[in-house]
Amino acid sequence: MTSSETEVSTPMQAPPLSLPRKVGYGLGSSASNFIWQMVSFYLVFFYTEIFGIPAAAVGTILLASRIFDALNDPLMGHIADQTRTRWGRFRPYLLFNSVPIAVILVLTFSTPDLSMSGKIIYAAVTYLLLGVAYTAMTVPHTALMASMTQDTNQRSSLASTLTIAIFSTILVVAAVTMPLVNSFSSPQMGFTITAGIYGAVAIVLYLVCFASTRELPATQRSRHSFREALKLLLANKPLLILLVAVFFTQAANDMRTTSAIFFLKYNLGMELFYPVFMAIMILSMIAGALLSPVLGRKLGNKRNLYSIGMLIVIIAGTMVLFTPYENVTAIIVLLAISSAGVGITYVMTRSMLADMVEYGEWKTGVRGEGITVSTYGVSNKLGYAAGGSLAAFLLAFSGYVPNSAQTPEALAMIRYMLVLFPVIAGAIAVVIMLHYRVDTRSFNHILQQIRERRAANPE
Repeated sequence: MTSSETEVSTPMQAPPLSLPRKVGYGLGSSASNFIWQMVSFYLVFFYTEIFGIPAAAVGTILLASRIFDALNDPLMGHIADQTRTRWGRFRPYLLFNSVPIAVILVLTFSTPDLSMSGKIIYAAVTYLLLGVAYTAMTVPHTALMASMTQDTNQRSSLASTLTIAIFSTILVVAAVTMPLVNSFSSPQMGFTITAGIYGAVAIVLYLVCFASTRELPATQRSRHSFREALKLLLANKPLLILLVAVFFTQAANDMRTTSAIFFLKYNLGMELFYPVFMAIMILSMIAGALLSPVLGRKLGNKRNLYSIGMLIVIIAGTMVLFTPYENVTAIIVLLAISSAGVGITYVMTRSMLADMVEYGEWKTGVRGEGITVSTYGVSNKLGYAAGGSLAAFLLAFSGYVPNSAQTPEALAMIRYMLVLFPVIAGAIAVVIMLHYRVDTRSFNHILQQIRERRAANPE
């Protein structure tokens, strides 16, 4: 044992999660994605073409802010693990952080009349605050999954429900945002009011998630320092492997989402088709997410299903790279197939992450949902930083000029951003995951040993 103070109680077998519990949990992620997908899809576009910040400055802001934000995740995870309230450890954050994060979203998509340096400073500060608020919300919410059930198949089902909620929200954000923005007298006003609408919806969904979810009675309560918590993470080798793969997965996904609107506008000359395009992509992701629990149970190996999903992304993306622009239908079909692969990988990484809580407890004797799942945020946000900021830098490097006809070099770079760089990142992720060796059988064995250990040492 490495914890300095531990209280253990014999675990209780919980019944399967009800559909309202699963849906309620998923709505918490839906709330977060009304906020973050607004950022993911439109922030680079908003900064460069609406607020008028140079692309290179935008890349610097995104990179610096996301790295800073990612480093906060383990601290937030440790704080959540040590939280003790009548509502549990993780649920209170859904209640008390919902309004602040919505307000900061509105400030992030506001356009005050400032000098160029003032705009850059304003963008950096508001984006940084949004990242901090987002961390304080999503780390506890992610940790809640491991606290709701210890059944690995239930977790896959929960992750699938969560993923469907996320992608459904992405569908709404992608389909509604630009028409909503354009319905106002100016894009500046449109983006600010749209952010306010999404923030208000997010508040309601966070509160529904808080009311409909419950945490299992704590199977282990440990008090340990932040330094000890970090040491526990280093002992969890499968978690570290998963995190590296998640970094490349997220870098690939964010490069795709950031470049999609530019690709439709400049490469295909179909900017108005963007909402329909994104609807097709997201429905494909939902299809992949729906298939994941069934395929996962049949394979008995989440890693293999993750790799299958990523290979779908790689193969379809490679084919897009060699498809002429004139063949729009083929491009859209291939990107839809690729998106189905993204849906599979997303469910599997979330489900595997929850399993790593038990692996860490088995390995070290300490259970820490918050600190364990916080590492997903670190890896995810660093991948997001790499994908989003690299996209902005590549645009600047290619000679991209906002709202103008692009050079052949800029058009080629936008295409590479959409498919080539994500294919490379995805291939790296598949190779890394070859070293992840926790399947359903080994996880159940680990869980049984944990239960036997607690029964033998109930004090």
